[in-house]
Amino acid sequence: MGKHAFLLLSPPENPGRIANPLEYASQLDDAGHEVVVWFDGGATFWFEDLSSRPEPALDAYRTARERGLIAGVCNHCATHKGVVGAVEDEGFEITGEDHQPAVDDLVEGGFKLHVV
Repeated sequence: MGKHAFLLLSPPENPGRIANPLEYASQLDDAGHEVVVWFDGGATFWFEDLSSRPEPALDAYRTARERGLIAGVCNHCATHKGVVGAVEDEGFEITGEDHQPAVDDLVEGGFKLHVV
């Protein structure tokens, strides 16, 4: 089986750019692949007013989260975009201002990167 890392960069104003990769991540997980998802860049705004997101995107997020596919949120982006509180309300820890994930570590670990 393969290893896949989804790096979500798109802002939530285009919910398909969040929902579709989360659906793909779940499909790969169903097939037995190792999958991680990171919210980075504009995608960190996803956590602001989360309950207002459209249902298909919110459902895809909840499924990925329940499966443990979401590895984390970029500390640097969440801090500088002012969404730390919203991110932490969802149970993700922000521990400083380092940019995450370390894509070199993901690639060295055998993950194929999917940047959306």
